[in-house]
Amino acid sequence: MRIYSAFAVLLILPAIIGCEAGAPANISGDSPNTTLVLATGATLRVGDGQAMRDMIAAHKGKVVFVDYWATWCEPCVAAFPHTVELSRKHKDKGLATIAVSFDELADKEKVVKFLADQGADFENLLSSYDGVATEATKDFGVEVLPTFLLYDKQGKLRHKWEEKAADLDQKIEELLAE
Repeated sequence: MRIYSAFAVLLILPAIIGCEAGAPANISGDSPNTTLVLATGATLRVGDGQAMRDMIAAHKGKVVFVDYWATWCEPCVAAFPHTVELSRKHKDKGLATIAVSFDELADKEKVVKFLADQGADFENLLSSYDGVATEATKDFGVEVLPTFLLYDKQGKLRHKWEEKAADLDQKIEELLAE
């Protein structure tokens, strides 16, 4: 069992996320449910499918775009800059973006660094299944990576893409206009 003092983590975290000491990177809590706040404003917490559903429900009244990805998935890494771009372009118009990483828990620092390097400024969830693909697949309803989901303002799933999302931009704009 690894126990880190809050002080030690605060000293190490700036190096992990590529920010200077004193930058607004905070940790709340000391359990697997810890929420990291990156200098970009992005948050990362560990959770399961229920945590994901709760995150979506918290954005009722907004269009919600979810990107399921992993740092070891080359197509996911290639597509992630577009996720960041979409978030920035439509955030003020009512789009909430959530990214769910299927990396192993031991790779949490790698996920944090990737998010910081990408300039992600939205909510992120790291699957708590820690490499147990069958359980994660069942709970999240995702069979391949990347997978992209788009929910309307009432929280209803309207679109799902696996691997490529050719008309994603158009569908986001249509749902925002509703």
